[in-house]
Parts: sequence; structure tokens; C-alpha cells
Amino acid sequence: MWKVLVHGRIHYSKWIDSMGNDRYGCEIIAEKVDFLSRPKSAENENPELVDRDHEIPF
Repeated sequence: MWKVLVHGRIHYSKWIDSMGNDRYGCEIIAEKVDFLSRPKSAENENPELVDRDHEIPF
């Protein structure tokens, strides 16, 4: 399981569809995404997260 830290904002919107119904939307606009891994060791008293940017395929 990956842990992800997202820096950005949430944008809410409201509109009326062609049938006259109120519609709502929510977008997460990410300015920076950091992919983190699991703690180094479950035995470690103060586990630290490891940055894995070099493993991202894009």
C-alpha cells in the first residue's frame, strides 16, 4: 500500500443540468504529489517514511 501526500486545494462547483436538476461536483487540484512508502521497519520505535520519487515511472 502506498501513502500519498497531496498539496493543493479542493474546488466545489454547482450547476444546473439540461433537465433542470441541481448538480454538484468536487475536484482535488493537486499542486504537488509526494509518493511515500511504508515505515522502514515495524520494529523501529519512531518509524520514518522513505521518499521513493526515483521509483515513479512518469
